[in-house]
Amino acid sequence: MAADSLNIIAATIPATGAAVSAAPLGSTEPTDATSALDGAFIDLGWAGPDGVINSIKRDTTKHYAWGGEVVKVTQDKYTETITVTLLESSAEVLEAVFGTDNVTGTGAVTVEHSSLMLERQMFAFDFIDGDATGRILVREGQITEIGDIKYVHDDLTSYELTIDVFKTGEGDPGVVTFFDSVGGGS
Repeated sequence: MAADSLNIIAATIPATGAAVSAAPLGSTEPTDATSALDGAFIDLGWAGPDGVINSIKRDTTKHYAWGGEVVKVTQDKYTETITVTLLESSAEVLEAVFGTDNVTGTGAVTVEHSSLMLERQMFAFDFIDGDATGRILVREGQITEIGDIKYVHDDLTSYELTIDVFKTGEGDPGVVTFFDSVGGGS
């Protein structure tokens, strides 16, 4: 296969602005990059300038033979996380970040800060580059870290989230990425 610079993607937010969504586990999963998300998915608004960061880590052990040569590498652990910063303080974002049961109201919102673990959710992250579209689906994820939340006059109040990814109960991988029209980007 020859190199093709049209296969190089610089992901950005779709024109619709809907780039980050969350839904309860058990919602209908999308099966491609372009079809509409199930109605259970809630738009979480603007994402920060770092976009979506998918970190994949494989901890391995190198095994050596007599004389010091590597003869085998085994995998000890596999972890995958998604990091994204949400910029809006809407009721929907606050429910995703702090838990549905901890947020009341829609215009005037109250957020109870709780030490209880957050529920696992589905997440979808949509991106485009010209005609190329993509979607990262987290089939089962849990917000395990929330970065420092600053309330200051010269910076945005935002919610930096780390989402840990899990295999589904059916044994499916926790993350799947869909691409459409790769090779047609601009």
